[in-house]
Amino acid sequence: MNPCVGIDIGWSSMYMFAEQKDGQLLERTVPTGRDCERTYILKEIHEFINKLGYTPAGVGVGVVGLVEDNERVKLSDMPALTGLRAEHITDGRIPVRLLNDVKAATMAEAVHYPDQRTIAVLLAGYGLAVGVVADGTLLQGARGWSGELGYTLVSTEVGTVKSLDHLAGEWAILDQAGVGQEEMFRRIDSQDEQAIAIIEQAGYYLGVAMTNVIHLYNPDVLIVGGSALAYKGYLEKGIAVAKEHTIPNLLEVCSIVRAQSEQSSIAQGAREYIRSYVMNRQSE
Repeated sequence: MNPCVGIDIGWSSMYMFAEQKDGQLLERTVPTGRDCERTYILKEIHEFINKLGYTPAGVGVGVVGLVEDNERVKLSDMPALTGLRAEHITDGRIPVRLLNDVKAATMAEAVHYPDQRTIAVLLAGYGLAVGVVADGTLLQGARGWSGELGYTLVSTEVGTVKSLDHLAGEWAILDQAGVGQEEMFRRIDSQDEQAIAIIEQAGYYLGVAMTNVIHLYNPDVLIVGGSALAYKGYLEKGIAVAKEHTIPNLLEVCSIVRAQSEQSSIAQGAREYIRSYVMNRQSE
């Protein structure tokens, strides 16, 4: 069986990887963005697959949004992804399965903790989401849409509520700063007071999210990943807040760690999913 391709379509970038015919790993990362067009995404995927020199056995794609039956993106905050179907990725020529990004990351990260009973993976990208593996089973929910942590509402003042996505995610950081990612990095490096204050606030609400996840699921390990962790001080603030507000007994049994493959965990999980899918079909 030829190798499978793993793809992560995220808010700020799309990462793709697979082995080439000579066994070397081929990787490519391209910018995306909230207003990225679907034609651009599909064009980049097609060009990447064509460079492999062979027809892959399958393509696994992790996406931002609600995925229905691993075949269609029901809803996504990235307009280009809403309505995207698996058959669009390769025009139906190659088996494709779509998977929610946090579910894919959870599958990839959980393999590193085979002896732990409950594993939670919190992704802080443009928004926030959580995936949980309990006793070896990925928690899915009634339609496979569990884990939309970013839609949790938080009262910021009397009579006003905001979602964690709009308080702690990368979208919130860049929207409040009014600049792009690279410029925000530059301002943080130059110790710009406003930029640092924005990161402090976003990190605070990340800590609130982490605390809620620990209280809800009592995990052995809480794995934190996502593009927002690239902002200096963000995760550190989140951990400090979580340690301050989490019930001590729950905190004592929970290790808080960074994702082991932060850039590629979603793509890795998506590829593992399609690989298992293809193998199961061949054995039928």
